[in-house]
Amino acid sequence: MSKITPYDTGKVKIGIYYEPKVNYYNHDQDWVQKVILGIETSWTTDTVVLTAIYGVLIYAFLGLLSRGYYD
Repeated sequence: MSKITPYDTGKVKIGIYYEPKVNYYNHDQDWVQKVILGIETSWTTDTVVLTAIYGVLIYAFLGLLSRGYYD
């Protein structure tokens, strides 16, 4: 009695039906990985603009928070 190996066990695909999972990185994940590995990244226009906007927003938010303490 030989047992036939199933190709689909429900969760695990075996044999010709197996498809490896493809890992796709978005821009943020790719940037974090490059920073951790020490690979220099180029500053694109989008990166510069977003950094400037975030800086202004943080500066304004902190200014509004500290406004009540110094009146």
